[in-house]
Amino acid sequence: MRIVHISDLHITDAREFQEKKFEKGQKAINSLDPAPDLIFVSGDITLEGTLLEYELAKNKIEGFEANVVIIPGNHDARHLGYQLFEEYFGRLEFYKEVKDIGLLGLDSSEPDRDEGHIGRDKYGWIEEHLKDSEAIKIIGLHHHLVPVPNSGREQNIINDAGGLLDLVLRNEVALVLMGHRHVPYAVRVHKTLMVNAGTFSSARTRAHLGCSFNIIDIQDKTISVTAFDIENSKEKMMVEFDRERKIYINRYYLQ
Repeated sequence: MRIVHISDLHITDAREFQEKKFEKGQKAINSLDPAPDLIFVSGDITLEGTLLEYELAKNKIEGFEANVVIIPGNHDARHLGYQLFEEYFGRLEFYKEVKDIGLLGLDSSEPDRDEGHIGRDKYGWIEEHLKDSEAIKIIGLHHHLVPVPNSGREQNIINDAGGLLDLVLRNEVALVLMGHRHVPYAVRVHKTLMVNAGTFSSARTRAHLGCSFNIIDIQDKTISVTAFDIENSKEKMMVEFDRERKIYINRYYLQ
């Protein structure tokens, strides 16, 4: 099972959106061998949530050859954009099974606010999908559940992170896929890999990190996460995790 994880496209008609980077990244994804079974977009497909941007985003995203699923980010919920999201891309939250995985997409955005929130009223629905599932459990949301290094002063972590983290760990979720901070990163917490995607096509990059996307390969008992540098067309293995033998290698911290 292969998932491509992209985030923070920030599609607009202004210079914020790096269209050439988008096209280069899209071509790289469409050329992957093996091809992805699924492309997961963890929000901020637009910059201001306007009708023009949603129309542009719909047109651009249709160029991906694999199946694409999307949850909204804080930028997508601006200016009534959360209404347009459902019109152009479907439900704000979903549960989808593909092969051996079960992906629960959560909406952490709030209209016209940068902060993230899930809410206790959703916890029962979340646990209902996680508790008895035999699939490899994956949660996707826009806002980060844990702090992300190299992303500046900490802000906008979801304000009920503790409650969601407890659900994740108690139900042995294999992967949590996040965005928002424009930095690729992965770290294990208990039995769960927390994976952040960098920005796919925004000019708001961090230092020399540039635009990127993640390639996640899931075997029967192993998960590997690779960051793909779009500008240089280079792959960098981030994490390898053998869930059965509990062997975890984080290449960020290997000398």
